[in-house]
Amino acid sequence: MNKLIERMRLICACLVACATIVGICPAAKAADASKVKVIVLPFEVRADQELDYLKDSLPELLNDKLKAFGFEVVGHDDMYSLLEENDIDYLDIASAKDLALLAGANYAVYGSFNQVGETLSLDVRLVEAFGLKQAKPLFVVKEGLINVVPAIEDLAEKVKMELLRKQSIADINVEGTRILEKDVVLMRLRTRKGDIYDPKAVNDEVKRIYDLGYFRDVQVRMDDLPDGIRLTFVVEERPRIQAVSILGNEELDTDEVQELMSTKTGAVLNPKVLSDDLGKIKEEYRKEGYYNAKVSYNLEQSDGQARLNITIDEGNKLYIKGIAIEGAEQVDEDDLKDELALDERGIFSWITGSGVLKEDLLTRDTAAIEAYYGNHGFIDVKVGQPEVDYREDGIYITFKVEEGTRYKVGHVAFTGDILETEDTLSKVIAIDDLAEEDEFFSRAVLHKDSQRLTEYYSNYGYAYAEADYRLAPDRDTATVDVTFDLKKRDKIYIRHVTIEGNSKTRDNVIRREMRLSDGDLYSGSKLRRSGQRLGYLDFFDSADIEPVPTGTPGEMDLKVRVKEKNTGRLSAGVGYSSADGGFLTGSIEERNLFGKGYYTGFTGTIGGSDSSFKVSFTNPHVNDGPWSAGGDLYMTRVDWDDYDRDTFGGRVRLGYPLGEYTNFIWNYRLENYDVSDVDDDAAWQIREVEGNHWLSSMTFGLKRRTTDKRFDPSKGSISSLSLEYAGGVLMGDDEFVKLVGDHSQYIPLWLDTTFHFHGRMGYAFENGSDEIPVFERFYLGGISSVRGYKSRRISPIDPETGDRIGGDKMAFVNVEYIFPLLEDLGVKGLVFFDAGNVWDDDESMDLDWKKSVGGGIRWYSAFGPLRLEYGYALDDVPDQGGKGKLEFSMGQFF
Repeated sequence: MNKLIERMRLICACLVACATIVGICPAAKAADASKVKVIVLPFEVRADQELDYLKDSLPELLNDKLKAFGFEVVGHDDMYSLLEENDIDYLDIASAKDLALLAGANYAVYGSFNQVGETLSLDVRLVEAFGLKQAKPLFVVKEGLINVVPAIEDLAEKVKMELLRKQSIADINVEGTRILEKDVVLMRLRTRKGDIYDPKAVNDEVKRIYDLGYFRDVQVRMDDLPDGIRLTFVVEERPRIQAVSILGNEELDTDEVQELMSTKTGAVLNPKVLSDDLGKIKEEYRKEGYYNAKVSYNLEQSDGQARLNITIDEGNKLYIKGIAIEGAEQVDEDDLKDELALDERGIFSWITGSGVLKEDLLTRDTAAIEAYYGNHGFIDVKVGQPEVDYREDGIYITFKVEEGTRYKVGHVAFTGDILETEDTLSKVIAIDDLAEEDEFFSRAVLHKDSQRLTEYYSNYGYAYAEADYRLAPDRDTATVDVTFDLKKRDKIYIRHVTIEGNSKTRDNVIRREMRLSDGDLYSGSKLRRSGQRLGYLDFFDSADIEPVPTGTPGEMDLKVRVKEKNTGRLSAGVGYSSADGGFLTGSIEERNLFGKGYYTGFTGTIGGSDSSFKVSFTNPHVNDGPWSAGGDLYMTRVDWDDYDRDTFGGRVRLGYPLGEYTNFIWNYRLENYDVSDVDDDAAWQIREVEGNHWLSSMTFGLKRRTTDKRFDPSKGSISSLSLEYAGGVLMGDDEFVKLVGDHSQYIPLWLDTTFHFHGRMGYAFENGSDEIPVFERFYLGGISSVRGYKSRRISPIDPETGDRIGGDKMAFVNVEYIFPLLEDLGVKGLVFFDAGNVWDDDESMDLDWKKSVGGGIRWYSAFGPLRLEYGYALDDVPDQGGKGKLEFSMGQFF
């Protein structure tokens, strides 16, 4: 036997040995002959010499019969090639098995043809390739040479019956489980009862079972049954975990570590699961800054039980000790570090949280460095992956940079579909301004210009317009020419606007907010504005507008898909107001009454010094037109330090849009109020308003809003200017004119943070001979104006009585930096600086403003915006008390 056959025997032996220790893979389910491959070897002919031809012809006849039964049979020529290649001149069970393996067959058939007188016999062996079953002897006896072919047919039938009937799997069993259920094995088997026995498939099943990890050893046993084979998988379980101990942990509690683990007490030890557990523990330590932590385990085994000991060597907690940017020569390294989210450990890190390595930010910071270079003229810059060195004293991070040439902007040109003159298009972009100002090239400006040009074209109906660009750098002059390649595509009209998802809100309420309707020419800016206006309604969790191709050139549909949310609210509570002390409050409102977009609501508050009740109604689009109309009825009682004021009144409101972002506002206010319990020593401005009075006033105003969202905006502005006229031709007891201007500006910054500036100024003057009523004058202080000061504490004071009498002029500013805290819940933090003052008739508006600093938390909750803010007063005012003040409110922000 040559060396190859010896090696094949060794391979076969190894496969059989491995079959006892490995798990399962998919096996064939269909019990048909095509799943079985057979190699028919030459027959030894023991007969008269003239019958020697049967040595070749008998295997060919048997091949043909087995093929007819549907078996896959190794070709006659291939069989002889194997015999020749392996120099086999004698067949036995071992060589037949080896040849079957070499041919990729499941079984081999070999044997002899015998002639004794007129009696013929076929004596063959059916050999299983993997040697898991003993060779099966088969006999056929016939009388007369004329029956050679019938003898082969009988032999083929016996082979078929043996391979199909006797080789079908009649039963599958599992032995050796003590703790685990047998189904742990059976449910993972792909071999089923009734399948044809396939040694390779069984071998794969054993491998699959072992790979589950629960067993030290897996073997398979086969027993013959009258109707097939019983497969029995014999397993040896690993020990049961009796207890789990965590040793060496200080930073993480034992409960925290055990919570990370899937290996639990009472389970069978699984090395794969345990390995994953150790990885989870190590990763958790990395998140806490213990990058050198080591986690290992050992087992204390006894009688099939084991104590699992997890040993942790935490090492030192590591912080970022140094960040280096190698290769930064033409830009300041500190400027690059300012772009990074990661930072070195400093003396204030315990407050800011800096110095902690968050590995997911490494990729972000690499991109940030590359973007900084790209925005400062370095179009060829290369930034390698950061190198992180974990040392005993800390973490050192190195970014390696190849800067390349620094370019300025050269010539800017336009090609392709030019709608306007180059001068007009140049006004749309900003990259040419960099050329005029001799500034360095910026990729951010270039990308923004591409978007501007695309939007510019879309506003002319070219929905699929493209604005690509080409760069032509010249290293000799260190300039880069920019060419915008414009493609307008087809002009697009809106065929239909369809609405989906609104079960309550009526279609017309949604359509009147759309700036595109059936038949309109497409406009990108109008599409975005439509989405913004739908968001302003605050009727939907989401409102998406999807352009849908129609298949007709020049047309598209718009599909408005909304997801409605609850617009009704009922609330009641007990609380404490920094201005009014304890209070009871309740409200009921519906912001989308009858699905028509009507607002109606009732609010009531009963407090120690302030009680109020108000009923409101607003129709934002009367008859689906541009006019809005509404009204309020209210009743209030205010207990000030020097007097009480009871008010009953109402207001009628109208509004009309002036363009897309500006609204004209008008309202008429009529009140009857009574001032009582005036202190005898109160200021004369307070004493003179004692008694019953009527107020009749009219307010005219303009309001402009360009913010991206109604609540929690991150960019845009809100501006308003109002003039209130009381008395005069409107009659009433009070006569004054009040002018108030207000502006808020939101500027988006890095990492989803926002800079917010808010300012307000007011001026009141007499409208006749009467003084401006003390309660219509200006006061500041509190959460809605200058935080850190008590409500109404910033005010001119009567020099004789010390009472606050308000002023006829006021101004204040709020400067805020807003950042996310719990983004998913809508919780944000902020720090602020406030300043403001109030001046009396004879005082000029000097810059001696009252100032404060502080911070707070805002929650954009389902109950409305909630504010909890702490302000610290930097200046003194009478009766202020402590410098610090914690305030809470619920309602719209300024």
